Amino acid sequence: MNIYEISMKSYNLKKMKHFYTNILQMELIVEEEHIFSVMAGTTRLNFERDFQQPYYHLCLRTNESYFDKMYEILKGMNILLENEAGETSLFWKGKQMYFTDPDGNVLEILERDYHYKGAVPFGWFDIGEIGIPSSSVKDFRHELAPLVPDQIKEIKSENFAFYGDEQGVFVLVREGRCWYPTQRPASIHPLKITISGERSLNWNHPTLPYSIKIKPI
Repeated sequence: MNIYEISMKSYNLKKMKHFYTNILQMELIVEEEHIFSVMAGTTRLNFERDFQQPYYHLCLRTNESYFDKMYEILKGMNILLENEAGETSLFWKGKQMYFTDPDGNVLEILERDYHYKGAVPFGWFDIGEIGIPSSSVKDFRHELAPLVPDQIKEIKSENFAFYGDEQGVFVLVREGRCWYPTQRPASIHPLKITISGERSLNWNHPTLPYSIKIKPI
């Protein structure tokens, strides 16, 4: 599944806009009093002002050269997150790093192959992962099963599961589990996601502030 669009809440809206447009160098496509939108490659990312400070986890994908450029910028800002060995430059099927934005969201950048048509851009490819906490990973997987096929074969547990495919993944975690590599427990905040699929569908979770829209490929 491709992740087309993500809508999240934001507390420090002005600082967030500066960070995503000036530091992460994403294209600003909407700017209003209580909302702004940027393009993270092919994924649209919307932030709406909130009076509480929610936080999320998402993963940006790009190539090695743009990864290296962002690493130097974020390292200079001293916002890279260290793993248990004190490292900030990591590797998982490609180069990997974690950092935080002004709202405290735990962000990840992965070096990956470009799976879209056309020339490889010097910039962001897309958002490949979005974190979704719930009280039960197993129950949430069952609720997703009729909506989105799961092709991920990696180990799944009661506290954590990758759900989706190589093009896009929901990172399902149990509420309270810490987002790697921090000691900050995952918590539930409003989230709207638009993904690709075989049929048109609008789905709202019965009890949690989550909605998923599916658009045919």
